[in-house]
Amino acid sequence: MKCLNCNNSLVNNWSLKELFGIEEMIPDNLCQFCRSRLIILSAEKGCSRCFKTIDNNICQDCLLWEKKYQIINCHQSLFEYNRFIHSYFKNYKRYGDILLAELFFKDLYKWSKYHKFDLVTYIPASNGHLKERGFDPVWEMYHDVFDLTPMLVKLDADKPQAQKNRYERLQTPQTFYLHSNNVDISTKNSILILDDIYTTGRTMMHARSALEIAGFKNICTFSLSR
Repeated sequence: MKCLNCNNSLVNNWSLKELFGIEEMIPDNLCQFCRSRLIILSAEKGCSRCFKTIDNNICQDCLLWEKKYQIINCHQSLFEYNRFIHSYFKNYKRYGDILLAELFFKDLYKWSKYHKFDLVTYIPASNGHLKERGFDPVWEMYHDVFDLTPMLVKLDADKPQAQKNRYERLQTPQTFYLHSNNVDISTKNSILILDDIYTTGRTMMHARSALEIAGFKNICTFSLSR
C-alpha cells in the first residue's frame, strides 16, 4: 500500500485486538512519517468548547459566540491547522486531488464510532465552488463515514473564506438557508454538522442558526481541523 499523501510505502501496524478480531481492522491511508506531522487536539489541551490550542479554558471565539448567540459552543476537531494540514487542503481543494478525500478515513471512522447522533448533516459547497471544483469536498470527505442528510444550501459569498482575514470572517453575513426536505424535527434529538476546517466558527454559527430557526435543537459541530 501507498500513502495517499506522499506515495511512500505504508505499513499498517495492527494491534493485538485488531489481529484477533476484537477490534475492527481499518486500514490507514496515511504513513507514519506524515502522521508524525499532525498535532492532535483535545479539550484537555485547549479550549473546552472547540479544542483550539490555548492556555485558557475557553477561547475568545467561543466567548464571542456565547455573548452573541447565548449558546455554549459544542465543537470538536481532530487536528490543529498547521503547515501539513494547509498543504493537504491546498492539494485536495485547490488542485482537486479528490483521492485525498480518503486520507483521514481511519481517524474519522474511529471518531464516528464513539460519537452518535440522530442526524448528521454537513456544510455544502456553494454552486460557484461546486462548478469550479467539480466536487463537494466536505461531502466527499465524510460520506463514507456518516449517513449524511443534506439540509443546508450555501449561497455564493463575495469571496472565499480562505481569502478573508479574521475580521472579514467574523463579519461574513448569513449565507445558508434550509433545504426543503421531509425531516421530522420532533424525532431528531441530536444533530451533528460537519465541516472540513473550523477557523473562527463563523460558518458553523451561521449553519447552526439556520437549523435553529427551523426548530432544531441540541446541535453539535465537528471538523477535521481547527
